[in-house]
Amino acid sequence: METMQDANGDIAGMEPFEPWYTAQVVGATKDGDVIKYELKTKKLDESNKEVNVIREYEDFQWLEHCLVTNNDVSGLILPPLPPKPGVSASGAEAKSKKQLGSGSKALIGDEFHKDCRGLEKYLQLVLKHELLGKEESLGKFLVDKEAPMRTKLKKNILSNLSKAVGEARKGNHKDIDDTFQKERDNCNDKLTLTKEASDNFNKMVYIQLRLEGAYSHLSTMLNLGGGVLEGPSASANNMLVKFSHALDDYKHGITVFSANDENTLGFTLDLYARYQESEKEMLYRRTCKMIDLETATKNLEKAKPQKRDAAEDVKKDAEAAFDKISDVAKKEIVKYHRERVLAFQKALILYAEAKVKTARDTYALLARDLKKLKEMDSGDSAADDPQTSPVVYTPSKPF
Repeated sequence: METMQDANGDIAGMEPFEPWYTAQVVGATKDGDVIKYELKTKKLDESNKEVNVIREYEDFQWLEHCLVTNNDVSGLILPPLPPKPGVSASGAEAKSKKQLGSGSKALIGDEFHKDCRGLEKYLQLVLKHELLGKEESLGKFLVDKEAPMRTKLKKNILSNLSKAVGEARKGNHKDIDDTFQKERDNCNDKLTLTKEASDNFNKMVYIQLRLEGAYSHLSTMLNLGGGVLEGPSASANNMLVKFSHALDDYKHGITVFSANDENTLGFTLDLYARYQESEKEMLYRRTCKMIDLETATKNLEKAKPQKRDAAEDVKKDAEAAFDKISDVAKKEIVKYHRERVLAFQKALILYAEAKVKTARDTYALLARDLKKLKEMDSGDSAADDPQTSPVVYTPSKPF
């Protein structure tokens, strides 16, 4: 795709766009079966006006619908909207068993902070987009106190099935442009690999959560066994209690490892697994335009004299539509690859930094616990040295 950018690596013909707003999803509350998100928006003009609004997930869906229907997005790689979070008790139970194991009776609480971050990232991607960032419905979504009136979006199972069949048939249609054919092949490979990487990374995080639960259980049992601190077994019981404290410190380290993994590399893998699907959909739309052009060309060749002018007009329209989507797609692909590489670079750096910092903090806590255990033989009472506990690493700017 080198021919799609200039010598400076910029996208040819695309003016730099400065977002008109900044948006943060600062919190979420549950009202029955509905999750309400609080948005903090700042308009980037002379006024610098800030406003807080409340939105539901369906409002985000309606915004996405408006962005798609009000603009020609056929050649765009659209920012992916995160899936709707579950709110039912059965959903929470299934999620807990998936993460903590089928035998676990513990339930994972609401994780609204993850939903907020995903929706905030979606808004940031839309806001900085050269076309979508100028959409009027986006401004109303961000600053109007009342949520926009929305029509319930229907999900047609038959249309989804026919679309899947069409993708399977047209997706294998050879492209007339070798560059786009290569991009389609690479996109399919990346989609599979990114999804697998995201799923396997999540499995690793889930194993850490199960390990955390096991250490917590063991620490509790040791505390129960070391509850009697008098008599001939006092020394052994005291050692059990001290050891349980060490297990608690290590359990805390595992908790922070898991949270940091999700906040850094896990977040980016999940985002770009969905983003890769968005690129695939864009390439499919272009393939459909290409097939339309090929069909129009064949019809023109077979057209009778009295229908030739009409067939030629159809071919010209199909050619114009195909050329337009191809030009836009070239710019979008260059921009997408550049942002994807930068995002993974940043995620890997943050992931490594968080790993190193958490490991050092956990080591310091365990070294202190070991010191206390050794000093028990000499009868010394070790004072609790102030130590920095591992902390959850939250990037200042979501990537």
